[in-house]
Amino acid sequence: MKRILSTALLVASLATFPSSAAADAPQPNALSELYSTEGVYSDSVGNTESYAYHVPQMNADSEAAKAINKEIRERFGSAVEGQLSNMKEGYSLWSWHVEWHPYWHGDQLFLLIKADSNGGFTDYAVYGYDFDSNKRVTNEMILNELGISEEEYLANLREKVQLMFEDMYKDIPENIREQAGMDEMLQKTLAWADMDQPIFIDGVGAVETIVKIASIAGADWYYHLVTPFAYG
Repeated sequence: MKRILSTALLVASLATFPSSAAADAPQPNALSELYSTEGVYSDSVGNTESYAYHVPQMNADSEAAKAINKEIRERFGSAVEGQLSNMKEGYSLWSWHVEWHPYWHGDQLFLLIKADSNGGFTDYAVYGYDFDSNKRVTNEMILNELGISEEEYLANLREKVQLMFEDMYKDIPENIREQAGMDEMLQKTLAWADMDQPIFIDGVGAVETIVKIASIAGADWYYHLVTPFAYG
């Protein structure tokens, strides 16, 4: 993937959600923050901007929870450490915000994290954990719980992804579409809409998927959230 740097959000912004926001969840004190710092930073060449780094962790001793926390540290914690190190040296930052939001579905927690970078790219990840069974919640488990087959799910997902793709590029002239290889971009986008893309149940009971949609400029693709169908 061609990574570029960003402050633009690719989907609707999620408010920074500190650990105290999960206090009313089915599992009190289930979450805390590995990193929690905000402020305004000026680098050595005069760039000044506010920053906010919030990286969550699960307060559970199971092997599944430990594995999730390790993945979060490696993917988001290391990025924050890099920015804090840059601040100490007066260097420029390439990421200004890391945010998280917990969605509860019974005893199941779906922890959505996003980190934006300079230039237009926003990284997304979601981690599902069941505090009753102390196991990771997988895509297959979500579909089985809802009584939805993989075939039905993928058909709905690809239909929504194609509609999103076509709406995003509907104003591009035909000659530009051919030059840019829009048909090939659509086929790549549909191929990416598979069972490997993270699924979660949000706060209103909708099943959402983090998908990759091919880009005509900038990065090869950008993350977007898609709702294949409603739950409940």
